[in-house]
Amino acid sequence: MESNDKLEELLHQMYAQESLHDDDINTSDIIDEEWTKFEAEHFRSERSDVRGKRIPFLKIAAMIMGVLMLSGIAYATIYIISSNSQKAQEEQTMATANSQLSTLNSQLAEQDSTQHKPIVYENAKLEVILDDIATFHQVEPVYKKEETKHIRLYFTWDKKQDLDNIIDTFNKFERIHITRYDKILIVE
Repeated sequence: MESNDKLEELLHQMYAQESLHDDDINTSDIIDEEWTKFEAEHFRSERSDVRGKRIPFLKIAAMIMGVLMLSGIAYATIYIISSNSQKAQEEQTMATANSQLSTLNSQLAEQDSTQHKPIVYENAKLEVILDDIATFHQVEPVYKKEETKHIRLYFTWDKKQDLDNIIDTFNKFERIHITRYDKILIVE
C-alpha cells in the first residue's frame, strides 16, 4: 500500500509540474486514468493469480475423485467376476459330487442285490461249500474224516441266514453232522 501512496504522490507531482506549463489539462482526470491503468496491471494480475492457484487445486481434486471412482468400479468388477466364478465352481463341485453319489448308490444297489441272492451249488463238494460259508461267517471248518470233504451235494445257500440255521440244514443230511464251537465248525 505504501508503494501505491508513493506512486500516487509521484504522479501528482508530475502532473502538477505539467499543469504549471499547461493550464487546460485537468489533473484529477489524468490521475484517475493512470490509477486505473496501474490497478489493472497490478491488482487484476494478483486476482488472476489467485484464480490460477484455485484451478490446479480443483484439477487435483477432480483427478482424485476420478481415480477413486475408477478404483470403485474396478473393485466392483473384480468382486462380481470372482463371485460368479465361485458360484460356477461350487455348481461344478456339486454336480461332480452328485454324479459320484449316484454312481456309488448304483454300485451299492448292485452289490446289495448280488450279496443277497442265494448261491446255488450243483453237485459241489462239501469242502467247497463249507469253505465259502466259513469265509463269509469268519469261522474255520475242521474235518474229522477226509472222505467227508468229498461228499457231493446240491445246495442253495442264502447269505441272509445265520450260521446256526445253515448248520441245522446241513445236519438234516444223513451223512453230515456239523457242530459249532465258537469260531470252529467240526464236520463229522
